[in-house]
Amino acid sequence: MFSLLTAGAHVAMICAQNDTISNKVHVIDEVTVTTTGRSRNVISTAPTQLVTQKQLLYQGVTDLSDALRRFSGVNVRDYGGAGGVKTISVRSLGSQHTAVSYDGITITDAQSGQIDLSRFSLDNIRSLALTIGDNDDIFLPARTVASASVLRMQTEVPDFSRHTYRLKAEVKTGSFGLLNPYLRYDQQLSEKVSLSAYGDYLRADNRYPFRLVNGKYITTEKRDNNFIETYRGEANLYAHITKNGLLQAKVYYYHSFRQLPGPVILYNNQSREKETDSNFFTQLHYQTLLGPQWHLQLNGKFNWVYTNYSDVGNQYPGGLLSNYYYQREYYGSGTLMFTPDDHWALAYAADYAYNNLNSNTTSGVRPYRNTLLQTFTAKYQNAHWLLTARLLASIYDNGAKNGVGSKSANRLSPSVSFSYKPFSQQDLYLRVSYKDIFRVATFSENYFARYSSRDLKPEIARQYNVGITYGLQQPDSWLANVSITADGYYNRVTNKIIAVPFNMFFWTMINLGRVDIWGADVNVDGTVVLGKGHQLLLSGSYTLQSARNMTDPASPYYKNQIVYTPKNSGSASVTWENPWMNVSLHATLASSRYTVEDHKPENRLPGYGEWGLSLYRTFHFKAFELATRFDGINLGNKQYALVKNYPMPGRAFKFTISVTI
Repeated sequence: MFSLLTAGAHVAMICAQNDTISNKVHVIDEVTVTTTGRSRNVISTAPTQLVTQKQLLYQGVTDLSDALRRFSGVNVRDYGGAGGVKTISVRSLGSQHTAVSYDGITITDAQSGQIDLSRFSLDNIRSLALTIGDNDDIFLPARTVASASVLRMQTEVPDFSRHTYRLKAEVKTGSFGLLNPYLRYDQQLSEKVSLSAYGDYLRADNRYPFRLVNGKYITTEKRDNNFIETYRGEANLYAHITKNGLLQAKVYYYHSFRQLPGPVILYNNQSREKETDSNFFTQLHYQTLLGPQWHLQLNGKFNWVYTNYSDVGNQYPGGLLSNYYYQREYYGSGTLMFTPDDHWALAYAADYAYNNLNSNTTSGVRPYRNTLLQTFTAKYQNAHWLLTARLLASIYDNGAKNGVGSKSANRLSPSVSFSYKPFSQQDLYLRVSYKDIFRVATFSENYFARYSSRDLKPEIARQYNVGITYGLQQPDSWLANVSITADGYYNRVTNKIIAVPFNMFFWTMINLGRVDIWGADVNVDGTVVLGKGHQLLLSGSYTLQSARNMTDPASPYYKNQIVYTPKNSGSASVTWENPWMNVSLHATLASSRYTVEDHKPENRLPGYGEWGLSLYRTFHFKAFELATRFDGINLGNKQYALVKNYPMPGRAFKFTISVTI
């Protein structure tokens, strides 16, 4: 069980591992593994990309947005600058179709349906895994698999291999006024109980230069009204409360104040918009064995989110606009897994959540939603076959304490995936998967004034995937390891929720769209041994994607590529690990895309390619470790934008130093 191993990784020495099917204990000798590959992507029945904390280091990844841009099939919307809003869309399905899981429990935003990933720091992340379709790990809450894809973030767990405590202090500084100190403390209270706590602070002016083109005139401007300040803290308790039972409790708090720079528009580059965000949640995770063949998992969570958006201008009554939003969620989940023999595993999960929203922008409607999700999953595997089938039953009961609530919805969503290994002695797999999934309208789409609609139907996505994966391990060869995955896919989205204007000021949300998405993803990782103490770590990804609007053959936009979807995108990194100073060279690129459905030249966002360099080394002393790192970002000073009129920073530098005791 992946999640069980994750939660229990704080034990000083792992000497045994439970088989996920038979629950037999296999004692393994201590081994040294050298790998760069996303091995989970090779053996899984559905595309899964996994990177660990070490891989994030050697690939020169600077933040969570940068990490996700290295994944194939991912489009990142980044509004520029440290701490700026960052969301992702996987295989052009939209950010609302991607669930984000934090230590096994899904993060939600009932208001917008999309998660701002700038709220999370890579400093506390042990691994990132993106699964498209269904996950082979069937011991999961129902909500984790109730989306077209899921990004799973696992935080760092305490390591007491040297002492009963661990202290790490780190500070980052760099261009555009960046300052980001970080402190983490782990303490082993007893053989069965330990805790960890961390906090960080980030501030940045984000006044980076950019070029403004006005016909034949080009001027250099600076991004204005782009200051950000954030505070983030987290505490975790790990307890083996019974022989086979593990409890993890988490408390999390985030607060940010940021100025919103607005789009760059000729002769009107002023912005006075501001946003304040606060997020508090606490969650519990408990896992145990009920017997040789029965596994139980329980989860609970309370989540509170506050957002305030303000703007100053004569167009507002009194010269000030101030919108506030309060979200609350109460969530509970139970999962039971039965493993009758070495080949079969069966799991049932039931999740319940209650969400509500208070805002001064919804005419006092005060919407709420009761959600009940249930999954039944069967998994079969032998030496050559791995088959997983799942049925998801979803019930969404919508209402409003004042006014009329939106329509309720329910649906059965099947999915199936399998992989075949034709040769016993080679890690070559063929895989096929299908998933039927849907999303209900968000509170914004249902209730917000001017453009909302109570009658929206769920947006349905059908995903088809076929792929081939190959992995090779040769510890004694110059090519120590290599992994290659290639997937072709087709997605069809129907009842797509879109906004249609009646005039310049009034819009409405309707079900009108159909989108056909064809694509291919390729990932390659490998290690080349150059000699004793010297090796090259190689990683690359590529995505080819055609996402067409197939709604109305009579429309002038029929068969046009949907907005913000490049046909070609990719990334590559090469790292030279050596005894002196490790060096990582990395690059990301994307072809042009359009910002609206009308494919006129003025609506075309140019493609880009940008590269960077990282230097890092860890010094080991008797009492502590000292790690240093230098990052050169966008060293070619390429001006580009991921969102129209929101220029990304040009050349920048970052310095990091950390001490671990």
